Amino acid sequence: MARRFKWIEWNLSKITAHSLGPDEVEAAFEHVYFLENRRDGSYAMFAQIPNGRRIWVIWRYDREDEIRDILADLDDAPIFVITAY
Repeated sequence: MARRFKWIEWNLSKITAHSLGPDEVEAAFEHVYFLENRRDGSYAMFAQIPNGRRIWVIWRYDREDEIRDILADLDDAPIFVITAY
């Protein structure tokens, strides 16, 4: 199953400030070295982008547009990148 990402001006500007593009950040999900669940429900991920640069990505599943269903599978929810650096 292909991952879906939710990009808006806010998170695009945050990654652009660190010289990253959405394609690079999305590709990082294929080369993960470390993934940690954070207290606020987001994740901290250390990964590598195609050019070899290693980055941190802070992200969460985006469920804002959905009615909350505790039995629903989160795998189909889009990934919302909070920042990457």
